[in-house]
Amino acid sequence: MPLVMAFVMPIVYLVPVTMFAEPTDERPLDLTFNISATIVGGNITDVSIKDLRLIDVNLTNSVVTGCIIEGCDVSRSIVFDSFIVESRINSTLVVHSNLENTARIDSVLDRCVVIGEINEAEKFLKVFIDSLLMFFILIPAVIPTVIASYSFVGEKINKSLEPLLATPTTDTELLAGKSISIFLPTMLVTWASLVPFVILVDIIVQPVIGYYPLPNLIWLVGVFILAPLFCILSILINMLISSKVSDVRASQQIGGLVVLPVVAFFIIAIAGLVTLDFVLMAGFILLTAAIDVGVFYVSLKVFRREEILVRWK
Repeated sequence: MPLVMAFVMPIVYLVPVTMFAEPTDERPLDLTFNISATIVGGNITDVSIKDLRLIDVNLTNSVVTGCIIEGCDVSRSIVFDSFIVESRINSTLVVHSNLENTARIDSVLDRCVVIGEINEAEKFLKVFIDSLLMFFILIPAVIPTVIASYSFVGEKINKSLEPLLATPTTDTELLAGKSISIFLPTMLVTWASLVPFVILVDIIVQPVIGYYPLPNLIWLVGVFILAPLFCILSILINMLISSKVSDVRASQQIGGLVVLPVVAFFIIAIAGLVTLDFVLMAGFILLTAAIDVGVFYVSLKVFRREEILVRWK
């Protein structure tokens, strides 16, 4: 699974998307202005104007060429080779112009640059890349279902558990030792697979959006805080199940249900019902940490080594 996540997933998911996405160009168009006069305030309608600076003007049914438009309300007009800033355009065609902090309502842009605004390709790729974080939280949640589920029932089947349980080791030490022995290799594999994944994503996406998207804050928080917490949760639940069942396969199948909250969380985010930001991640981290503490407490309370030694068949 880690190898598939690291090498195959970026190519399969991102290459088709970037092939059809237009590259992002955030540089403003090189426009030359020959401003001859400045008009401040008032209403202008049904005219053709050129080389003017318009400030706080209501412009309607006009053709504008080579103008600087600041704080204006432009309606049902055509604008060429101009710079529109802090304005509002409604039902207007804008051609080969720069726009900044300008609200657009039922308007069409042709060969324009919207300064400081993320284009549709970049928005989609950002959401899509953040959604792939789910798989790097699934890795430390899934691997323990194989290892931790074997921790007690597997040793019981192989007749190697009784000598361990007969030692003076406390229940806390026993659970902590087994958890650490599973946690360390699981997280090392997860973090090691992250490195080639980040490199591949940056190489594939950078030509389209103009910068390297990874690593970002959401990914750092997800991989280095949320993923370990889910790993601990998966380990504790699977060890608890392993100590209660008598079959390895049953332990793995039941323990695999721990991945469902991760999948549900990211499906909600991908569907657009919530925004995958730092605040949401922080809340999910606090909830997962609280569940980890609760599950560890329950594990200590329900763990019965005498039952495993004497009654477990």
